[in-house]
Amino acid sequence: MQIQSQIIEQTDSVYVLEITLEQEHKIWAYLAISEPDLDAVASIVPPEQFEAGGDVHVMAIAQADDAAQEVQEVLFSMNPSDTVVFLCADNESVQAVLTEFGQTDAPSN
Repeated sequence: MQIQSQIIEQTDSVYVLEITLEQEHKIWAYLAISEPDLDAVASIVPPEQFEAGGDVHVMAIAQADDAAQEVQEVLFSMNPSDTVVFLCADNESVQAVLTEFGQTDAPSN
């Protein structure tokens, strides 16, 4: 699967990526250091993203070594305009997910 990504927003606690799959389908990814708590998603993803249509998928990344498998699994089930939220255990896990999306030069928060 061909993946292109761009960091479109970065704060002290969240990365937002616009991702193009197979050169035509856009999806969005939010990455944050957080406990695996569904309530945290509402504080990470703005209401407009929920209202824009598409499903919201939530993935917990407990350790950096899990990133590759979790990213591949969720991408397989995503449709155009979907959003995925990665709740990562630590900065190393966030960086591992960014790497899976080709963002190897992203600064760590």
